Amino acid sequence: MSMPSASTTSAAAISETAAEVTPYQAYFTKLNTFKDNNPKILGPMIIRGISKSRNAGSDDDDSDEMEEEEEDSDEEDEDTSKYTADQISSLRYIMITKRRSDLLDETRQLILGDQANHSIMMFNTSFSYAVLDGFYHFKKEYGKAKSPELKFDELLAYTYILQEYDVWMHDNEGGMDGMVKDLAGMWKRLLKNDDDKLGIDAEYTRPGVMQLLVDFKKKVEDNYSEPPFKFNFQ
Repeated sequence: MSMPSASTTSAAAISETAAEVTPYQAYFTKLNTFKDNNPKILGPMIIRGISKSRNAGSDDDDSDEMEEEEEDSDEEDEDTSKYTADQISSLRYIMITKRRSDLLDETRQLILGDQANHSIMMFNTSFSYAVLDGFYHFKKEYGKAKSPELKFDELLAYTYILQEYDVWMHDNEGGMDGMVKDLAGMWKRLLKNDDDKLGIDAEYTRPGVMQLLVDFKKKVEDNYSEPPFKFNFQ
């Protein structure tokens, strides 16, 4: 009986090894390689976690369920091989540079004020006043940015932190709809620039920021406001 050739054996071994790589492993191997090949990137910031639903690519997936699943995956005994390719495709990240990291810290300070460094924070209606005042300060500074790349980093940081501390959306005495409309307009104008001008990658950061804006739109428009909140960023 003839023996299989070395090339045939090698091909079979490679095929078997490839088959053992899970969608989870393949995704994060690719992501880490991308990060390592771009020295300006400090790391990825998660925008949407792994979906528990079958319709993983849908923008209507519940973000809380997805984030909870992503947090669970940090456990040492988590079986990541259970995730399907569809579920993994729901992941969205934004690549963070040193400037984006610094702007996130600065914006958190701007929005939270004296509470920024407190371990326990308390919010009431007065927080919406501070957010509104802070927005017009931000808008003035944003207007001074000369490049689309800097504008992107500033607007990203502001929108992310504004969504992170979202009490203002439902605990306010009105007047926030103008801020939401202005913020959407700023994004709409900025996103007319291509990725090169914005200084972002097409593989992770562009889809990541679009998901952030979709999530922001859903969250803010689900809250009652008179006039209603409208975040028309597209």
